[in-house]
Amino acid sequence: MDGFTAPPLVEVDNLTVSFVSREATVHAVDGVSFTAHRGEVLCILGESGSGKSVTLRTLMRLLPGYARIDGQVRVGGRDVVAMPARELRNLRGGLVAMVFQEPMTALDPVYTVGQQIGEAVRRHTGCTRKAARARALELLELVRIPSAARRLDAYPHELSGGLRQRAMIAMALSCNPQLLLADEPTTALDATVQV
Repeated sequence: MDGFTAPPLVEVDNLTVSFVSREATVHAVDGVSFTAHRGEVLCILGESGSGKSVTLRTLMRLLPGYARIDGQVRVGGRDVVAMPARELRNLRGGLVAMVFQEPMTALDPVYTVGQQIGEAVRRHTGCTRKAARARALELLELVRIPSAARRLDAYPHELSGGLRQRAMIAMALSCNPQLLLADEPTTALDATVQV
């Protein structure tokens, strides 16, 4: 880049996240800082309950209303903590996507897998329903879901845990995000598929 260093895609500085209720305050993340540039892979390791998932969710501001976020969180040069709801909707799925740890709770039970992937594609690309459905099929085939055309019309509860996880990965990849967050993305997959 002509001698200039590209700015980081992600900048987290002294992130602190607490969940505040009448009964107690739970400190989930305390003083986390990191940066990640385009093309880099960053792994966050820690024992269960150490705040890994909360840190990832903070990058998309997917926390409950009683969460208190302090510190700086910038994605694509934009302040996620101060971002209004409309900008957050554009950020999620477009610039940043996430493969959640538990797809059964992340996928909407009243919509088919094809509808959910297609909706994300339509929201961020403006394409037609037909083009969105074709993209959804392409993605289900990419993540090696057997009988992908038939599974487009399946509801999440009709799929095994492994197939739901693959559908979640397909949805996360659907709009070619610049930043892909993966919260234990292979947990529900068998060992041969994980590879």
